[in-house]
Amino acid sequence: MTTLTLRQSGVTLIELLVALAVLTITLGISVPAIDSLIQANTKAHTVNNYFGIFAYARHQAVTTRTITAVCPLDANNQCIDDWNRPVSVFPDSNRDGHPDNQEIWRMVEPGSNHLSIHSRTSGRGSLHFSPDGMVHGAAGSIVICPDDLSTGHMTYVAVSRGGRARKVTDDDGDGIIRLSWGGVVRCR
Repeated sequence: MTTLTLRQSGVTLIELLVALAVLTITLGISVPAIDSLIQANTKAHTVNNYFGIFAYARHQAVTTRTITAVCPLDANNQCIDDWNRPVSVFPDSNRDGHPDNQEIWRMVEPGSNHLSIHSRTSGRGSLHFSPDGMVHGAAGSIVICPDDLSTGHMTYVAVSRGGRARKVTDDDGDGIIRLSWGGVVRCR
C-alpha cells in the first residue's frame, strides 16, 4: 500500500507582514523621488517650450520680413502681461499688440499648475522681433518659478537685443539668481 503525503506551500503571517513592511518603506522612499522627477521634467519642458517659441518668432520675423510679436493674448486678442496664459506668436507690423488680420502663427500652452511665469518686459507683456532677427524695441525676459522653491529651482529666460534666448537656473535653490552683470532675479 502506498501513502500519499500532501505538501502545503504558502507564506506565514510573519513573512507576509515583513514583505508588506519592506514594500511600504520602498514606496515611502520612491514616491517623493518620482514626484520630484516629474516636476523637474515639467519645468524642463516649459523652459524648452519658451526657448522654442522665441526661436520660432525670430524665424518668422526673418522669413516673413515683418515685425513679429510674442505675448499672451486676452479675449480681445490684445497682448496682456499674464504669462501664465497661452502665449501666441503673430505678425504685428504696427506694434499695437494685436495680431495683424487676426492671424496667429503659433500658440503655446503654459507650463503647469505647479509653475508660475512672470515677465520682465517693463509692463509691456510682449516681445517683438524685427525682420533682421533682432529684438524690435526693448529686450525682455521671463522668470519660471515653482510654486514651492523647496521642490524645484527657478529659471530665468532672457532674450537679448540680438534676439537670442539664454537661460540661467537657480542651481543652489535659494530662490535668487545672480546675473553676471550684477543683477538679481527673484520669484515674486
